[in-house]
Amino acid sequence: MRWDSLFDDLEAQLDEQNRAQLRDEISENVRIERSTAELTQTLARFQGQELTIRLSGATEIRATLGPVSTDYLCLETDRSQWVIRRQAVESIALPQTQGSGLSWRHQTKSIRFASVIRGLLRDRSRCQIHGRDGNALAEGTLAQVAKDYLIIDVHPRDEFARPGRISGNLLIPLESIGWVVATTLN
Repeated sequence: MRWDSLFDDLEAQLDEQNRAQLRDEISENVRIERSTAELTQTLARFQGQELTIRLSGATEIRATLGPVSTDYLCLETDRSQWVIRRQAVESIALPQTQGSGLSWRHQTKSIRFASVIRGLLRDRSRCQIHGRDGNALAEGTLAQVAKDYLIIDVHPRDEFARPGRISGNLLIPLESIGWVVATTLN
């Protein structure tokens, strides 16, 4: 009987030691996984959910997160679409629950920033362009989006770009853009 008790005690100690080792291994793996996470991968889990984002120049927006890329993210409200360069983002207030989001593998084949801006050109939406520091650079309708710059027709707010209403054109290098807001006219 004493031997049975001794072996039961040794077996219980070994089991506890194995459980403690497994807990330590799991903790270490979680720590490693968290230390290698990237912003694009993390944000992809919140696609389709409403986020509050603080941008350069003390601009704050609450909108639904759309596509996320390695150098920009897209947000949408009822009236506006935002294409925001990552260097203009100061902080993001995340919701308490994670959405399904798209898989990280799908995100690696993201569209380039210039291509997304070309989509706004095709829509002929009124755009406000802000620099990386948050200052307004221009407002009007996009006229051309090239590989590394865009040209915007400057005209009065809430009017369409029509001959006689355009007061000038501005060329803006894409690298100087912090974000673009496209607003639909009703």
